[in-house]
Amino acid sequence: MPMEKIIERIEKAAQDKIDNIIQRGKDKAEEIEEEIEKEKEIKLDDLRKEKEREIKTMKNRIISQAKLETKKRKLKVREEMINQVFEEVKTRIDSKEPEEYRGYLKQSVKEVDSILKSGIKIECDPKSKELVKRLTGEINPEIEVEAGLDTIGGIKAFSERGSTVDFTFEANLERKRKELRKEISEILFKQEEED
Repeated sequence: MPMEKIIERIEKAAQDKIDNIIQRGKDKAEEIEEEIEKEKEIKLDDLRKEKEREIKTMKNRIISQAKLETKKRKLKVREEMINQVFEEVKTRIDSKEPEEYRGYLKQSVKEVDSILKSGIKIECDPKSKELVKRLTGEINPEIEVEAGLDTIGGIKAFSERGSTVDFTFEANLERKRKELRKEISEILFKQEEED
C-alpha cells in the first residue's frame, strides 16, 4: 500500500473523528439549547403566574377598598338622613304651641312631683310658663316655676337635694334615639335591606 493511501486513510479517519466530535458538539449544543429554552419557558411561566397572582391580589385589594369606601359613604349618607329626620322632628315640635302638648306637660309635672317629692323647682321655655304654672297649681302649688330653659318643649325639674329630672323633648329624643333611629332606618332604607 502506497504511502499516499495510508495518509489518505489517516486523514479520512481523522476527518471522520473530527466530524464525529463536531456532530457530538452540535448535538450537545442543541441539547443545552433545548434545556435552556425549557428552563426559560418554566421561568417565564412561573413569572407569569406570580405576576397574575400579584395582579389578582391587587385587584381584590382595590375592590375590597372600593366596597369598604362605598359602605362608609352609604352609612354616612344614611346617618345624615336619619339626623335630618331628628332635626325635622325637633323643628315640628318647636313650632307647636304648649296647649297642643298640654297632656304631656301635665303628666311630666305629676311625675316630677312623685319623684322629687318636695322643694321642687321646674324650668320651662318662656312659651310654656303660664301653662306649666297652671298645671303645677292643680298638682302641687308649692312647685316653683321659672321660664329660662332653652328647649323646644317639655320641662326640667330640680329638687333642693340636688336631684334633676329632665322631661324636655330633647332629652326624651336622646333617651329614645337608639330605638327611634332603628325605626327611622327601617322606614327609610327598607327597600335597600330587602335587596
